[in-house]
Amino acid sequence: TTVAPITSIAASIAGDRADVLGIVPEGTNSHTFEPPPQTAKLLEKADIVLVNGLQLEEPTFELAEANKKDGAEIIKIGEQVLPESEYIYDFSFPKEDGKPNPHLWTDPTYAIKYAGVIKDTLVRRDAANASYYTANHDAFVAKATELSEALKKDQATVPAGGLELLTYHDAYAYFAKTYGWKVIG
Repeated sequence: TTVAPITSIAASIAGDRADVLGIVPEGTNSHTFEPPPQTAKLLEKADIVLVNGLQLEEPTFELAEANKKDGAEIIKIGEQVLPESEYIYDFSFPKEDGKPNPHLWTDPTYAIKYAGVIKDTLVRRDAANASYYTANHDAFVAKATELSEALKKDQATVPAGGLELLTYHDAYAYFAKTYGWKVIG
């Protein structure tokens, strides 16, 4: 996997039936992360490489493409769950640069969709453990749905027009759209 959120979701679905390793260290800017040369050896052994896509981790994606073994797959999860017509461009990700905001996973409803792609991939690649992956997926969906419902309930207590978000990193565009927030900076 590339970024920590994808690593976390994949580990939740794979459980103890697969080794899930993250390439981009937590706290590292995945937009500019340049994988070290030894990452190529790790990618050569991978059966599945899960990336966000949406041009988030291009150097890592390119290294994976150049070093994947026969039969391995690279799955661009974000591009499977978000049609291009729904890409969000904003002040950090202007449309003229051609790179949409890639931070889907901050929205629990998209985290659920990521989990679905990961489960489907694991089931397809390891059908013998399909029921295990499905059970883990269902547990993940239940927790993420619970979080989404708690967000909605909590936000209902905020006066109309008061859902404004100021954040250090422009990573909540999809969250804001789903839950009715206005990102102010």
